[in-house]
Amino acid sequence: MTLNRRQLMFAASAALAGPLAAQTRYPERPVTLLDPFTAGGNTDYFSRVLAEEMGKLLGQPMIVENKAGGGGAVGAETVARAKPDGYMLGMGTVSTLVANPAVNKALRYDPLSDFTLITTLVTLPSATVVLASSPFRTLDDVIKAAKARPGVVSFASPGVGSAGHVLLEHFSHLAGVKFNHVPYRGSGPMQNDLMGGQLDVMSDNIPALMPHILSGKLRVLAVRDLKRLPQLPSAPTLKELGFEPVSQPLWFGLVGPAGLPKDLVKRLGETAHQAMKSPAFQQKAAMAATTISPSTPEEFHALVKRWLEQFKTTVHTARIVLE
Repeated sequence: MTLNRRQLMFAASAALAGPLAAQTRYPERPVTLLDPFTAGGNTDYFSRVLAEEMGKLLGQPMIVENKAGGGGAVGAETVARAKPDGYMLGMGTVSTLVANPAVNKALRYDPLSDFTLITTLVTLPSATVVLASSPFRTLDDVIKAAKARPGVVSFASPGVGSAGHVLLEHFSHLAGVKFNHVPYRGSGPMQNDLMGGQLDVMSDNIPALMPHILSGKLRVLAVRDLKRLPQLPSAPTLKELGFEPVSQPLWFGLVGPAGLPKDLVKRLGETAHQAMKSPAFQQKAAMAATTISPSTPEEFHALVKRWLEQFKTTVHTARIVLE
């Protein structure tokens, strides 16, 4: 009886230790960080340094995979459908978690139930820019031209259903103008066409634009933030120009598929927070006028829920539809 009791106790202890031991061993192979936009874009700017720093801390490489399309929806769905074992994580953005769900009724994932929201990463401003050689000197010049020639002035976004698309439509509604909306598959191709003279205007997050702004190739007409940026002190905010509803800065976060074990979520969140304290990540953030914004999963969930409600109101008010 004594021997049997000991055997039972050992078996019970082993059964309880099994899941914990499995999590302790994580990761046993490389982890994929899926970026839902093209290489060279804004998410890519942060996903690469995040992956490098988290990989060092986890003891296994974290490999960035870019999978663009549908304003970020293609990559986001890939993460949502992945096995919840921690080996497929993703960059969650306003486009994937808010804008697309608010405007695209055919979307095949729910931002609040199909993902594990691990932590927010950064809050980042955007800028409306033109080529330095453009005749548009101010945002008011763009608005006047669009009113004079409805549907002619081209204004790009990173994709149909993206945050850039929804915010452009909202801005158009507020300004009472109609642009020639040109959607792309991400920031890189959009920026290339602007630099090549195929576009009139574009709005994008600061990380991808800052090198060209500082070099003098691009002119900033307005900044999407609630206050002026120290790096661009002469650029007015959209709020200053009378467009406060579209002046809120955007954000990125780290997500996984729904069902990630709580202890793994805790470890990944803590690892991401530690990675954001690294000199490499801090330097990247400073160069892009970005605020590092770590959070708990609960805070991230509340943020997405709040923004989703706001964007749904915007979509209804501005009558934004996917064509």
